[in-house]
Amino acid sequence: MNKQEQMDKGPADKPDPITKLDPVNKKEAKRVATKKRIRETATHLFARLGYHKTTIQDIAYHIGMTTGAVFHHYNSKADILEDVVAELDQSFDKYIAFLEKDHLDYKKMIQGMMDIFMGRFLTQPDTIIALASLAAEFSGIRGPVILKIQAAYDKFVDAFENALDKISKKKTNRAAAICFISSLQGVALQALVRDGEMDIEDLVQGFTSLLAENH
Repeated sequence: MNKQEQMDKGPADKPDPITKLDPVNKKEAKRVATKKRIRETATHLFARLGYHKTTIQDIAYHIGMTTGAVFHHYNSKADILEDVVAELDQSFDKYIAFLEKDHLDYKKMIQGMMDIFMGRFLTQPDTIIALASLAAEFSGIRGPVILKIQAAYDKFVDAFENALDKISKKKTNRAAAICFISSLQGVALQALVRDGEMDIEDLVQGFTSLLAENH
């Protein structure tokens, strides 16, 4: 099975082990695990179909649940979206923690960022693609969702801008940070589009060399 087929299958069904818990805690653990499966499946479908074209029936079908079971955990698709965006916001945390360190070497900093990206792409590619997909879908709708998406991006951009300022303070650093995260999501998308033609490792190497040679 190639990588694209693995992506199309959606998130793996790996229920969390729930052992040696009292009845109350076991029930709560099962509830948390089920909500996690719903969010992961929704993230996968939002990334590929878009939010508006994804239905509760789609989500239920992909995890082998009834729509009623999904509604038992979420009142609406909008509630699922809210939790998905909150988790996508947290997907930047590892980058930000890395950027908050004192980096004096630009190339090493970029390489560290790309290492984090590779790890996320190989384990949670949907979290990279979904945010870009939702940002595009809601960009023309000025409401709470796009504001939360922009806030998630801004966390990353602020951290990257500050890291760049420590190396060399330039007026273009914020724009560079915005372009960087946009390009990074583009690399992830191209890795899916070009599956079988070019590996993610090759694309990352090409992107890294482009940044390093033009710094």
